[in-house]
Amino acid sequence: MSGKQKKSYHHGDLRNSLIDAAIALLRAKGPNVFSMRELAKLAGVSHAAPYRHFEDKNAIFNTIAENGFQLLTERLEQVVSEYPHNPQQQLLEAGVSYVDLATENPEITQLMFGGFIQTDSCSERLQQSADTAFNGLLSIIKKGQEAGIYQRQDTMSLALAAWSMMHGLAMLVTGGQLTREISTRKQVMDTVRLVENILLNGMLK
Repeated sequence: MSGKQKKSYHHGDLRNSLIDAAIALLRAKGPNVFSMRELAKLAGVSHAAPYRHFEDKNAIFNTIAENGFQLLTERLEQVVSEYPHNPQQQLLEAGVSYVDLATENPEITQLMFGGFIQTDSCSERLQQSADTAFNGLLSIIKKGQEAGIYQRQDTMSLALAAWSMMHGLAMLVTGGQLTREISTRKQVMDTVRLVENILLNGMLK
């Protein structure tokens, strides 16, 4: 271990360094072949060092996913703050933020929604952060209903429809399924807004 790495460890940076290295390893190899030994090697620490902060790879997966949901919550809060009296614009920009976050961080999104963290392995902190993010979407829709903008049907159903459409679009983009139609970030964002307007207006004449 280099002197610089030792200094980082003694200053309490090992945990964050491990998280950064884990994200890089996920980006390079994916969660299926992720190993704590490779993580330690990439972080430049001993094989035992990661276990000072994470019991196993599932623990670090939980932490990365939790951070992802916290970032999503922050982006939703920012949208609400930017458009405090416009629930329709809030929902549109929430969708843009969701797809933008997913395409910027596909390896984190994979842990958040890809089924690699099983229900019985999901930490309480991760579940809480996921619930908080989804409640942000529910709040936007509920306020829109109260303002008479959205239909007065079950709020959860409306949120599920919005989330499903944006998540599906995000997965198509990150999976490279739309590369012929979408090649730039601007095209992605334009497509998100187009799809969201279809959602809001419906497909019936």
